[in-house]
Amino acid sequence: MPNPVLAIDIGACTLTAAIRDASGRVTPLAIDGTTTPPARLVVQAGQPRPARDSFPLALAQLGPLIERLDVPSLVIDGVSWSIESLTALLLRPVLGAAFDLIGATPKILIVVPSEWAPELQRRFQRIMHAALTRTVTLVPSDKALAYALPSLRTGAGVIAVDCGATALSAIAVIGGERGPRIVGRAQSDSGGDIFDRFLLADALTDAGFPEQAVDARWGFAGVPRVRAAREALADADTVTVDLPRPVGRIALSERDVDVTGERYFTHQFSDLLTRLDESATEPISRRLMLCGGLAYDPAVPNAARVHGPVKVMATPQHVLCRGALAFDAAAVDSTADPGPRPIAEPDDENAEPLPGMISKRTLMLFGGVGATVVAIAVAGGLALSAAMTGAPDLREPELRNVASSVLPADQSITGVSLRSWANGADTTDATTRSLSGTDVRTLACGGTRPAEGTEADGVRWHSSRIFVSDDTSTSTGSGARATSWDSFDPSATTNVIVTAAIVGRDDREPVWKDISSSNQRCPSTKDDLVRTIVVIPQTGLDPGPPSYAEELPAATTPRTPTSAPMTTTTRAPQGGVTMGTQRQAWRGLTPASISGSGTDMHVTCVLDIDGVVLKRSCATAEDSGTADHLAQLGATAFNPAPETTR
Repeated sequence: MPNPVLAIDIGACTLTAAIRDASGRVTPLAIDGTTTPPARLVVQAGQPRPARDSFPLALAQLGPLIERLDVPSLVIDGVSWSIESLTALLLRPVLGAAFDLIGATPKILIVVPSEWAPELQRRFQRIMHAALTRTVTLVPSDKALAYALPSLRTGAGVIAVDCGATALSAIAVIGGERGPRIVGRAQSDSGGDIFDRFLLADALTDAGFPEQAVDARWGFAGVPRVRAAREALADADTVTVDLPRPVGRIALSERDVDVTGERYFTHQFSDLLTRLDESATEPISRRLMLCGGLAYDPAVPNAARVHGPVKVMATPQHVLCRGALAFDAAAVDSTADPGPRPIAEPDDENAEPLPGMISKRTLMLFGGVGATVVAIAVAGGLALSAAMTGAPDLREPELRNVASSVLPADQSITGVSLRSWANGADTTDATTRSLSGTDVRTLACGGTRPAEGTEADGVRWHSSRIFVSDDTSTSTGSGARATSWDSFDPSATTNVIVTAAIVGRDDREPVWKDISSSNQRCPSTKDDLVRTIVVIPQTGLDPGPPSYAEELPAATTPRTPTSAPMTTTTRAPQGGVTMGTQRQAWRGLTPASISGSGTDMHVTCVLDIDGVVLKRSCATAEDSGTADHLAQLGATAFNPAPETTR
């Protein structure tokens, strides 16, 4: 079953989290009795600690940590506290609540503002990794918001606005062929915090303290109290706010908030949507959907209705967490997809096939099993002669058969057996999963990201099979009990996953080079199960396996090959990988912090090219030597050009 996943959204005011358990159910996470605890620390008796709604606002506030990433440390009562240790104080209760709910430590997603520069994202990821002592995956807020929206039919559009404390962030979304597409982005830096400053200034002026109204120092002391009072107006018409001397008590009424809010947010939405129009690459809808803590305030949707129909999303403060979980579970990231492609004209059923192709008429003539036999026979011939003749491009009906005929058969890889999982597999072959050219995954790096660039344009078909270790008595044999493709956990099982991909004739070399380039930079992202990639050079000495020492995993390519394979006292020696000019190979790790086995799992991938067929064998094992051995056995088992004939 899929591993549980925890999504965390750290805002300027509140902290929200949600869990997707092994059954796929999403549940908001309650921390100390609330699903929206404050995202700030306070100082009590000289010690920093997480704030709670029940704490008096008079306690010293350290403010939102999310806004202090550029500060390496804070001095509290003469003691220096690192930003990592303070972040750990804030987030440890979240991990504790997650563990109590599911009885395990889940994979962790952190929502980050999409406008953050890459350098800031990397610093934040390092801070999170140090604070939580485990790897985290960052999800940009715009993608989380897009995936939180209700499913849109192709071509339908909506504007989603996250109404937060520090900003109003909008995206224009259009339904695409594979999911939501983002066609415009805009942001206004005037969010709820500035709104509460306006409310405070108006209240101070009305109370006869105009000098304090324009004193910036009063914002720090007064804004949290005004915000708490504004939120309390949901249950009362007027709320008393206790401010420091010389002001004392002032009153905040629902009418005050509505009048100021309508004036303030009407201007902000006009400015925001003007910017969105200017950034959009396609015509956008005027239907608005709001989320974020401010969406609860009636003044916000009322101001937005000037521009079109408005709907506040359910539990708006948890929307980004739900969207991050949906984005993590999605097969592809559709947000950057182009517009719908024109529908291709259907092939003429009576057209004669080009050399090497099978016409629909031929398949209809033979029919049923006969058609399958003919298709596989021709496919095998195409693949066998590909390296010598430069096979012609294949039509769509033949792609599945070519790929299937190339894949290793049952019992062809020593020590592992083919698993037949019908759920999610190709309907024509229960042992095979096939993906069309629009859905193929990359053959580089961890192999679970969608293909991009030249590889995405050139690869037309994928077919894969999974071979699982015959020894199910080990800790990594548990995956053999999986009942479907989707429930199989490759990070927890000794296995070999073989994939045959078909490329266009003219795309053969560009795709090969694109995969090689990807392996040189292999990003450790949410879509890469395998981390810390080490490329094995085609010539020269073997660099050995990667290592993982509790630092943030990062893709690495050795600058200077070592004089001998690297080994450690805790891992088996390298098995070695035979290289050549028609082979790419790389090693990686699935760190213990995210692997389903609870231990570092080593992965070795071998990719060979044979005409228009790319054949990849990736093996996972507890030690790198076994992974090397299994990967080469998988490469040898490919049909029809075994490695021994090279």
